[in-house]
Amino acid sequence: MAVSSVKHFRVSLILPFVLAAAGGLVGCLAVEIAGPKGVTSGAPDPTLLPVAARQAPNVLAYAALQVATQPAGFSYNDPVSGVKVWKATSSTTPAPNSGAGHDYADGANQVSRGWGPNNNTHTLLIRGDGMEYHLVDFTRGAGFSNYRLLPPTARPMRDLRFTFSSVAGQERIAYVISGGQLKRFNTATMQVENTGNFPLTAALFGWLQQDKNDEWFVGLVDQQTAFAWNSRTNQLLTHAETWLNEPRLERDGRYVILTNTQDIIRLWDLSNNSFGPQQSAAPALFFHNANLRGQWVGTDPNTPAPFAQDRYAAIGGQITRTQILAQSAGARHHAGNWIQSDAELGGDLNRQWSFVSGFGNAPWENMFLWQQAIGVERSDGSDQRFLLHHYSLEIPLIYFSLPMGMPSPDGKVVIFNSNMSGSGRYDLFVAEMPLR
Repeated sequence: MAVSSVKHFRVSLILPFVLAAAGGLVGCLAVEIAGPKGVTSGAPDPTLLPVAARQAPNVLAYAALQVATQPAGFSYNDPVSGVKVWKATSSTTPAPNSGAGHDYADGANQVSRGWGPNNNTHTLLIRGDGMEYHLVDFTRGAGFSNYRLLPPTARPMRDLRFTFSSVAGQERIAYVISGGQLKRFNTATMQVENTGNFPLTAALFGWLQQDKNDEWFVGLVDQQTAFAWNSRTNQLLTHAETWLNEPRLERDGRYVILTNTQDIIRLWDLSNNSFGPQQSAAPALFFHNANLRGQWVGTDPNTPAPFAQDRYAAIGGQITRTQILAQSAGARHHAGNWIQSDAELGGDLNRQWSFVSGFGNAPWENMFLWQQAIGVERSDGSDQRFLLHHYSLEIPLIYFSLPMGMPSPDGKVVIFNSNMSGSGRYDLFVAEMPLR
């Protein structure tokens, strides 16, 4: 639910009223149901979103918004879902650039938990072409404030070297690989504020990610060597494989999957620094996955269109794969940054929500459950929801214009990139998740 200006709950039920010849929605009607006055925040609730049902983009309605020519701070409602979307950047904001968005997904938290009144303000990391890294604060229902340049002492210099805290109460703390150290940085004071065992002084390449407690930090020392550092005990572990490309930490902080993104995977158990056997990922491939608590979710591109989705878990020292869905978003990225508690999940980690972003223009696009869209799904395959269409046309494919939808650790907002129907540049956008 969004929050209206008169401070009452609002649920938007999106009802189609005109159908295009191709079967897509031309318009939608938002019906508001008022709730208790004075309540301005709540927990994110994907069940308030439309069920994913192969919704087609509403190209005509989106074109009428002229998003590409709008300034930073512009907002609109997605023409199909009605979700509120905000444009965070432009060619001049936060500094002159030829494209601005967020880093690659998944792994690092590139948007913070909510802080301030009702925990409704989030801080975003912005990377751009032709500009240095910046931060900006975003408040639901209000927009952006305090664009600011990261200082040299906390500048990541490349993507996947900066991550916001996963921990409630530490919303304005981030961690950054900069100057040969992994540092603790306060985004409120804009100062490096190392405590405990920070900083870690080591030659680290990147791919930074951490668990739900900001305890284990994992990444790459170099392209073939992974590291895992426990910020509480100061234990630093490294492991090299000639085939290594990516390490992927599940958010409970025990297991890492080492992968070459193709046909090889291996389980690393951080609790005792042990390794499972080298396994073949076949017939699936392990990449672009959501890193969740105790598991990973991804799409299997080796099955016939509309492709299948799988859940991976550690059982008996090895990695197991379970198919959870016969439909996908096609070429895609998954994200598992939203950390849900045992209480929220009823103790069942297979009930976790993760995000999927599809892109491309394949001949079989209309077979996908999410068509050029960002969606939300449970990892037991029981529920799939439609969040929005990103309108990022990948012809030709440009790396940082890929949408790569990513939620905040509290699940209240979702950031994504878009080239706005192939406008020639890409920008960063923020979507407001419905709150119960």
